[in-house]
Amino acid sequence: MPQPTITELNEHDAIRKVLETDIESYLARDRGTWLTCWIDDTRFRSVMECGTMQIARSFDEFCRNVFEAMDAEPDPVQANVRIDNLEIQISDGLAWATYEEIVTSASNPRATPSHSHNFRLLERRNGEWRILFHGCWAEPLRDTEDPALEVAVDGRVLWMNDAADMELKNFGGLALSNGKLRASKPSWNAELYNAISGAHNLTAFGNYNRAKSAGGGEVKYPVVLGENEDGGLMLCWVKVSDARVYILFGQGSDLSKQIDVVQAIFALSKAQTDIVRLIAKGMELSEAAKVLGVTKNTARTHLRRVFEKIGVNSQIELLRLIIGFST
Repeated sequence: MPQPTITELNEHDAIRKVLETDIESYLARDRGTWLTCWIDDTRFRSVMECGTMQIARSFDEFCRNVFEAMDAEPDPVQANVRIDNLEIQISDGLAWATYEEIVTSASNPRATPSHSHNFRLLERRNGEWRILFHGCWAEPLRDTEDPALEVAVDGRVLWMNDAADMELKNFGGLALSNGKLRASKPSWNAELYNAISGAHNLTAFGNYNRAKSAGGGEVKYPVVLGENEDGGLMLCWVKVSDARVYILFGQGSDLSKQIDVVQAIFALSKAQTDIVRLIAKGMELSEAAKVLGVTKNTARTHLRRVFEKIGVNSQIELLRLIIGFST
């Protein structure tokens, strides 16, 4: 591959400067400087996917969206900005730029970085590069404050937020060993790794869309690792997002629709259903009894009657049956 010329290097530096100025002036709420990065033109378009799709078909519409966001939080945002994996191609006065943008809070170093994938089409006008097309695809899970970690197909942890680091110290079902996520009991590893491997099979575009359509939304499913010594279920969730596989914690409430179906099919009473909901959240029987304001023996009686109605013999069997019901 031929080495870039001095002129090309200078052009690349100028384009990088525009990209950096765009985000830095936005965070500073400096509208005047921000506007110098863009072209007001009938060809202008913006496509953003940041949890919800937002399309602006004119520069005026794009400005309204941006200024509304600034007005919602008018104080300047103290943050560090990093542009990674920047690729630039220049031809006939147009430049294509792709890169990853990582914004880290300067005031709160423990805050999870904002991570997005970006495409910009720039045009050279009056000797200056300006942005004509804006594309941004965020990774919402990288921004979550809930415990989350990303795993490779073999279980290696590729990324983890501080909340997940803390959760692993308290969660009895999973642990890190030499950079790899493992179940706390070897007998639970097969369940965990099968789930991770299956999730990685869904990261391809076609497979992901089919799974999303079949599931009615998110591609996420629970993994029942086993029971702890006190009878509580060890439960985590595997989620496919941004062509990556994540492990989440504390998502038991997402089984509420399936539990509604089970309640209707097996004619569970309200008390029995309440116990099932709390068990599905990973609570031990004593914890569930305390939440419901009943004795542990009463809670055990409710759970035993659930087993009898449904035809299962353990909490693990119960939860796996619930998971099997589509919504």
